[in-house]
Amino acid sequence: MKSLMLTAAAALLLVSALADAHQGQHHGDHQATAQMAKLHKMMPRYAKARALIEKSLEQGNLKGVVKQTDYLLSTTADLKKSQPHKNVVQLKEFQGIASGFELDVDALAAAARKGDLEGARAAFTSAVKRCDSCHAKFRT
Repeated sequence: MKSLMLTAAAALLLVSALADAHQGQHHGDHQATAQMAKLHKMMPRYAKARALIEKSLEQGNLKGVVKQTDYLLSTTADLKKSQPHKNVVQLKEFQGIASGFELDVDALAAAARKGDLEGARAAFTSAVKRCDSCHAKFRT
């Protein structure tokens, strides 16, 4: 229990430190847009959802997976409307990755609802790859 609390505290400190370090960076013309503010608010929550889904899949807890995918799916419309931090001229590719992410998360939710643990794991792996590829290309 003590190590779990220490791990949780360390994770919160890390997220907070990253947010503080990122604050004040400039994002070109779209720095102050409401959509960028939404994106900045969503990404730490996406990281948390990713960790919780991974843990739920390890434990075979498909209800936990569904809970997190419900959140992710409630935000993908905003994700697809957002602009990336860099390579803004490739906005259509960014939106394509976001749309693919939404499809992967939808497949993850559907597999979890059906009780298909292996299907859920495969969809999660695909969604994670999309996250990673998007961050590699569009995140500073």
